[in-house]
Amino acid sequence: MEKIIRLMVGREVGLFHKIEKEIKEPVLEVRGLSGNNLVKDVSLTVRKGEIVGLAGLVGAGRTDVARLIFGADRRTSGTILINNEPVQINNPSDAVKYGIGWVPEDRKQQGLVLGMNMKENASIAILQRISNLFGVINLKQQNEIVKNYIKKLNIATSSMEKQVNELSGGNQQKVVLAKWLATKPKVLIMDEPTRGIDVGAKAEVHALISQLAKEGMAILMISSEMPEIMGMSDRVIVMCQGRITGEFDTADFDQEEIMTCATKFLVFDSPTAN
Repeated sequence: MEKIIRLMVGREVGLFHKIEKEIKEPVLEVRGLSGNNLVKDVSLTVRKGEIVGLAGLVGAGRTDVARLIFGADRRTSGTILINNEPVQINNPSDAVKYGIGWVPEDRKQQGLVLGMNMKENASIAILQRISNLFGVINLKQQNEIVKNYIKKLNIATSSMEKQVNELSGGNQQKVVLAKWLATKPKVLIMDEPTRGIDVGAKAEVHALISQLAKEGMAILMISSEMPEIMGMSDRVIVMCQGRITGEFDTADFDQEEIMTCATKFLVFDSPTAN
């Protein structure tokens, strides 16, 4: 088992854009969350200015936890609190209302509308806020908001009217981030935030995540990359088969210990000699 864990750990932690910041009071609290026939009695807390990494193997239930918190799937039990107040989240609209944003793992299938342009995608989550009682969009306000995020996130595009499916993977991911940042969330759940993007875009996303935390945002980050989890997180929570199996503070980060927790309920067949 120990040999398997060492092989699974992979490369060493690289350089990450980590910023010194003050971690304050709890923003998101989850108590006894269960659902999706997988997640069992999950409890976690994310504080203001904190990046909490959610680690585990594929199928551990990390994405399921995100979907249950965000209301994309119906939980069977559990309580969610925002700023110490219980909230009832039955769907994604409720989650947005309470200040939760969700960057899903599959940007093309869940994060973007590929038939729309960049501006439409970046502002789709705030249309109600920038429209009048008759549903007419304030185009000036929409343009100002989108221009601000193009600049803030360094989105490489010749025009905000450009079709989002014509952008690179890294710039598409930035549009997804812009969409949720425009809602001004208290909590941002990020599922595999740098999957499928190049090294330069990955570094930019890491820098943005650190800056958002410094500004006080509570961030729950799911990643299958151990160096990313350890390099970006202030605290790491580990899951295996729908349950939390370990929690580590920065000073206690240990790749093999994390992988031991990630494989706690798994059984590996030992190779046999021929």
